[in-house]
Order: sequence, then structure tokens, then C-alpha cells
Amino acid sequence: MDRFPIGFWNYTKTGDLGPEAVKDWADLGMTFAISPEFYDGCDKKAMTAILDACAARGLKVIVSDARARWWSGDTEEACEAAFRAAYEDFGSHPAVMGFHVGDEPTTDEKFAVAARACRIQKRVAPALTPHLNFLPYWKGQEETILKAPTFEDWARRFVPEADLKILCYDCYTQMNPEEAGVHQYFTNLCKFTSGAEAAGIDPWTTLLSVGHFRYRVPSEDDLRWQLNTAVASGMKGILWFFVYERAPMSNYRLPPIDEFGERTETFAHLSRVNRHFLHQFGDFFLRAKHLKTVHTGKSYGEYSLFEAGGEDPVLRDVTCAQGLPAVVGFFELDGRRHVAVVNNSTKESGLFVLHVPKDAPVFERFTWDRTYVRLKDASWDAHYAEGEDETTGGDWLAPGQMKLYRIS
Repeated sequence: MDRFPIGFWNYTKTGDLGPEAVKDWADLGMTFAISPEFYDGCDKKAMTAILDACAARGLKVIVSDARARWWSGDTEEACEAAFRAAYEDFGSHPAVMGFHVGDEPTTDEKFAVAARACRIQKRVAPALTPHLNFLPYWKGQEETILKAPTFEDWARRFVPEADLKILCYDCYTQMNPEEAGVHQYFTNLCKFTSGAEAAGIDPWTTLLSVGHFRYRVPSEDDLRWQLNTAVASGMKGILWFFVYERAPMSNYRLPPIDEFGERTETFAHLSRVNRHFLHQFGDFFLRAKHLKTVHTGKSYGEYSLFEAGGEDPVLRDVTCAQGLPAVVGFFELDGRRHVAVVNNSTKESGLFVLHVPKDAPVFERFTWDRTYVRLKDASWDAHYAEGEDETTGGDWLAPGQMKLYRIS
């Protein structure tokens, strides 16, 4: 993709939405979408109309076609025949980036047939990217489901077996009331980032945009926090669960588009969060290499606390006068070192200050206009001070807000 991947789970049936629905997707700031569900009895022309509308607006599509699923046939030959039929119908369309293989394998047999389906897709359509989604990680999964000594060992084994190009999963515990859910969220970010990087592919995650079960309805602060903490932790693609309510079920509430087909307040919040990120940061994080991520103030999941004064040769510390924690991601682009700082509170704003040696030749902030400005020359809203042996600079950050700095 030529834009940072931000998309969504769809679940509507082909034909339920016309091509005009793609305007909603673009207005939400999506750069790709999982298509409506296509299966026997669906109108191929209706799907093609959706793909045409996506191509016109520059959106890519993961086609959700039953013939591409890992259970589409009892044998490899049957699976390949089914997928070839799906590919012949939609695979050569310029909007298509790949086909959805399936969701959350849980047994040895399901992992095996899912890997087989991915290999078939790569053999038939080498230019496309199969999409297979995994369960969130929990402690002990290595023994019970993955059958590997470590999560990274499993990724190094399974990724080439399936010829995967992305490692995608979903986790929503961060929207539960207890802080344990936040720890689980960051454990997943840590595991899937390290697993994908060990296997040499990109990690993607699914974040929450609809309240249900015990998960709260995400506020705009919650949505911003989810997106920015995920990206600062190394995620290279984002899916949102989900956009369309369809018929009301359980206690699902306030997705971007409700049961009446109307835009909700979540639509406006998610649109603003996605589009703000894409405008300022999308191109950078599309191209940048993730080096590492640490936490300051308080560590969550399996992330380590930043060691002030000793861990990094240039960045000495990140502090917050209000005592709020931060996610600090280190990245490299065009040979230059960058630091992303995210306010790791979903409720409070704080002033986050970076401490660097006084002789650091470069200390710059990445701007809204996607240029760099020296903190010394930044506008009135930036903190900047020179001490005897260090320079400090930073910004006020809203809940989940991110700033990016170039430091060397």
C-alpha cells in the first residue's frame, strides 16, 4: 500500500450496501476495507461496484469471499479450485490487495489448513496479500495453542509455513474497566510486534470502535490512545472493530454507523482520529523502521521502563510534571533517529519533556505540515529550556496524543 493501512471489519452482506457506502469509508479516514461478505447467491456485480468505488477513492480492499476461506474444501485441490474461482471474479481488480483467509485458528488442524490456504493464495496470486487474523495472546498460549517454546519461535515457524506477509490479531481488553485489560493490551502489542519482527514481516492489530460486553463505548480520547499507542509500539497496520451495527445484537452500541444506517458521534470521533494521524504521521510510519518501544512513569504488559540516564546515548529521560506515563517508540527513517512520545493516559493531559545532552546537534519536532522545526524555534506551545549539561523540550499532550521528534 502507498498509504498507512487503516481499515475495518465489515460483516455486511454483498448487496446490502451500494457503492455510495464507500464515501462513508473515505470520510472515516480508512485507507482500506474488508469487503462485504460474498458467498453463494450474492451478486458479483454488486461486489464489483464496491471495488470500483474503492478504486475511485484510492482505497484498497481485502475481499471477504467464502471461496477463499481455509475451510473452502476438504482437500488442497478443492481449496485451490474454490480460490481460483474467487480470484477470477475479483482478484485482478486494481482495488484488491488480497483475500481474507479466516479468523482465529485454535487447533493444530486449523493452523495447518489455514497455512495451506495462505500458500494456495500466494501460489495462485503472488502479487496479493492473504489476510489471516489470529486470537489475542494470553499467558500459556505457547503450550496450549501455539505449540512452541516462545511466541517468537512460533512466528518464525508459522510465518514461512503459511507464506504470510502480515501478522494480524485482535485485542479489546483495553476498553474493559480494570487496568488488567490495559496490561493485556500492551502484552499483545509487545508479543505480536516482536513475533512479526522476528519473522521479518509487518504486525497489524485490530482496535475497538464499538462498545459491547464489558467494553466501554470508546471516546475520542480512547480512539486516539488506541491508535497512537499501537503505532508507537511498532504496529504497521490497523483494523477497527467494527463500523456497521446492522441488526442490534447483545449490548453492542454506538459503532460509527448504527442500526438505522446513520452516522453516530463515534463516526465523527473516529474520522477525526484517523484523518489526523494520516495527515501528520501516516507517511512517516509507513516508511519508518521500528527499533524498540519502552514505557516511562509506569510499565504495562511486557514493556520495560526506560532507564533514565543510562539506556540511550542521546535521549536521557522523558518526564511528565503531572506524573503521567508515556509510551516511547524509537524509529529510524532515512538514516535519522526519531522518538515518538504518546501520553499513555486515556483521561488526563500532561506536559511531557524530553531530556537530551546539551551538545546534541539535532533536536527537532515533526510538525502538522510534515516538516521539522528546531524545538528552540518552535511556536509558543512547545517547552524548551537549556541547562548546564542538558536541553529539555517537549509538548503538552492530550490523552493518547502523540508527538514525534528527531534527535541525534
